[in-house]
Amino acid sequence: MSDNSGYIQFLDGARAGEQAAMGRLATLVWEQLYPFIFRTTLDRDATEDLIQETLLAMLHQLGSLRDPERFWPWIYRIAWSKIRDRLRDRRMRSLYERMRLREWGDETMICADEIGPLEAQVRQETLREVSIAVSQLNRRQRDVLHLRCYEDLSYTEIAERVQTTPQRARVHFHRARQSLRKQLACHA
Repeated sequence: MSDNSGYIQFLDGARAGEQAAMGRLATLVWEQLYPFIFRTTLDRDATEDLIQETLLAMLHQLGSLRDPERFWPWIYRIAWSKIRDRLRDRRMRSLYERMRLREWGDETMICADEIGPLEAQVRQETLREVSIAVSQLNRRQRDVLHLRCYEDLSYTEIAERVQTTPQRARVHFHRARQSLRKQLACHA
């Protein structure tokens, strides 16, 4: 994390309600968080949405920050919370969609009223590519990826299942995601 020298004066000004200080602080936060969030989402629109959500939360919670020297860890915690919320929402939507598809009796069947034929074909092709990429991961990576993404287990719960520490489970998950991204990039 860079120091972004002078942020404390903007922080103090923003707390005092100065619009110019709020704008400058928002700019500093945007510049600092963009690479961090983009590495996580790999989606420019999602990154910008998450930064805006983080900035709004920052402005609403600015009075709760007691130690100005802890500003950057505080803002990263807010951003990470927003990222987790977005991922959780996406997982829930995916789960809901799978449940609805199962109600139709065939997991690959898609209701024509909801999705057009082109979208259905794109979705099936994407699922096929992801399935192929996941199958090319090593066993531990597949297991950890499945436990984290599909069973929504915490790193502590994953560690118990695969007999490792929560820190190692986090490392295995991170490496599995990296490997999956590489596999998907090869198929793109």
